[in-house]
Amino acid sequence: MTICSTCPHACSLTEGALGACRSRRCIDGAVVSEGYGRITSLALDPIEKKPIARWRQGSTVLSLGSYGCNMHCPFCQNASIAQVDATGVPWREVTPEEVVRAACGLRDRGCIGIAYTYNEPLINWEFLRDTGSLAHDAGLVNVLVSNGFASEHVVEQIAPFVDAANIDLKCFTAEGYRKLSGDLDTVKHTIELLAALPTCHLEVTTLVVPGLSDDVVQVERMARWLASLDPAIPYHLTRFFPQHRMSDVPPTPLATLHELARVAKRHLRTVLLGNV
Repeated sequence: MTICSTCPHACSLTEGALGACRSRRCIDGAVVSEGYGRITSLALDPIEKKPIARWRQGSTVLSLGSYGCNMHCPFCQNASIAQVDATGVPWREVTPEEVVRAACGLRDRGCIGIAYTYNEPLINWEFLRDTGSLAHDAGLVNVLVSNGFASEHVVEQIAPFVDAANIDLKCFTAEGYRKLSGDLDTVKHTIELLAALPTCHLEVTTLVVPGLSDDVVQVERMARWLASLDPAIPYHLTRFFPQHRMSDVPPTPLATLHELARVAKRHLRTVLLGNV
């Protein structure tokens, strides 16, 4: 058995086996990133779509995603790529050099860098590290959009290359995270590490899911905790729409979002509503 150290799942893998993320595999006694350089999605996006709302407004980023995720949220908005392995979605292989060249070629369209997004980028953190280093050499920025469920050494490896990040804070209870195959303390620690980086602009998003994260007391606790790190952290409260295994659940009422925003604004300077 070989242990994967990328996230707290610490998958114990026999030769040839895939981890819970569906992207890391045990090969020759070592756990490697099988998804390294394999992309399923590529698009030039406004940076505000990440969402990064209070940094380099009006610019664009070359967004790329692979497949797999180490959390298994029933409301996943990108389940067609995030909840499958290499056999479940078409992909093509690219090198870090090719990604950087593509981003540089889009500068005339306002492109300032690369966003690692769509599925969970930290399960293939080596690709982010290698691409991010070359991007910096080319004068580009790197944007991380992540669930934050990663081991500390992974965050430390990619931290020098991340210029902006948006981390999903899915709820604020240990039980809620257990139901999603994650861990609240790990995600909080990732947010703490990034918030402490003077070189990284940080924003945080909570998808307001009925029965999971639509509770006033819970959102106030989240906002108060974020404010203890930095009250200037922009906080996104995003409306849930039926997705994946929650296709029968109605959208979050707009009145709920506005009530939660009023609560969060007691502690944070910038609270933004998404999907409204």
